[in-house]
Amino acid sequence: MSAASPRLLAAAVAVFATAAAAAAPSPSLEERLLRLESEVGSLRQENQQLRAELGLEGRAGQTIVRPAGRAPTISVGGLVQAQADFGDKGDARFATGNDRFYLRRARLNAQGRFLEEFDFRVELDLAGSLAEATGTRAQLTDGFINWNRYEFANIKVGQFKTPFGYEQLYADPRLFVVERSLANDRLTAGRQLGVQLGGDLSNKQFSYALGLFNGTGVNTTANDNDRFLWAGRVSATAWQGRIGEQDAKWTLGANALTASDSNLPAQPAEFGFDLVPGGARDNAFAGRRRAGGLDTQLHLGPFDLWFEYLRARLQPSSAIPSRRFDADGWYAQATCFVVPQILQTILKYDTFDPNLALSHNRTRTRTWTLGANWLIKADDIKLQFNYLLTDLEGVPAKNKKLIMRLQTIF
Repeated sequence: MSAASPRLLAAAVAVFATAAAAAAPSPSLEERLLRLESEVGSLRQENQQLRAELGLEGRAGQTIVRPAGRAPTISVGGLVQAQADFGDKGDARFATGNDRFYLRRARLNAQGRFLEEFDFRVELDLAGSLAEATGTRAQLTDGFINWNRYEFANIKVGQFKTPFGYEQLYADPRLFVVERSLANDRLTAGRQLGVQLGGDLSNKQFSYALGLFNGTGVNTTANDNDRFLWAGRVSATAWQGRIGEQDAKWTLGANALTASDSNLPAQPAEFGFDLVPGGARDNAFAGRRRAGGLDTQLHLGPFDLWFEYLRARLQPSSAIPSRRFDADGWYAQATCFVVPQILQTILKYDTFDPNLALSHNRTRTRTWTLGANWLIKADDIKLQFNYLLTDLEGVPAKNKKLIMRLQTIF
């Protein structure tokens, strides 16, 4: 065979292949479109599966942005609560009875998680007080890292709410009333710096949390002694099912707190110590605190009923044992949707006494709250109206106060 034979053979094969391709029927336009749609659908499904595995799927109402670090996902959000007060002073949390407009809360937050089973949250409060102020500044509310590998045992480190008080732990923008009960504001520890172990058991029918904290308040990195505040909570679903055509759920909870303080600033305002002999005149408290509480919630279709009782025993170190005193408070709250998922009515009664040792209820505050919530877009856009009737010690007539709030979550 000559050297030209392979070239002739290759040329013949090429000509034959071209002729065969020309002879084969080409797919129609419809067939090509169907094939393209199938390929796009497969790619979309693979993309969604990959995003789910990486934790990139955001919840409704959240914006997913590209993190600067190596976290696979981060969500940014916040809330604004524009508020107005009219009428009398009300309870001790309100400085005056002057009518006013103000921002109750304006917050920005960021939260995310890593593939190594860690999540985190940082939140800044740009305006967050009932007090009248001529200037506000941003401060940290939440700032923590949480190890979430096991649902039954999460470990959280940083600043966050201590596990004490059901209403206190309930998220601010989800509350049915504009303000929490006075007892929850006074007898709970709020946010602290510390570490907590908590989790859910039995398919989230039972939950617990136990934490160790500095006990010196929010945004305070110092401890006033070498002892810590202990706080713990357990809760359980006692029963869940249906009554008639309505979903029903009954839950129970209990919590406890103990702390030993050497020089705790600002606590008289928190606990009403200014009414107590033995250690509040200098606006600081030294001594031992112990507190406990019980709560229950019943949900039945459009109806919700909450009840919570809190009690604290305080022993100032500068006072004789007989000067120790108890403070307590409770509330009962009923809500009902008169227009499903849109218009909700509220009736609440709460009471707080910072010193049960004083006779004739000289220190007790009682408040009736009548209210309504207009859920324009669930809790994301909500208009709230609360009318408060408050009995104050030393004031013969009831204080009457109207509070209105417009809230948006973004």
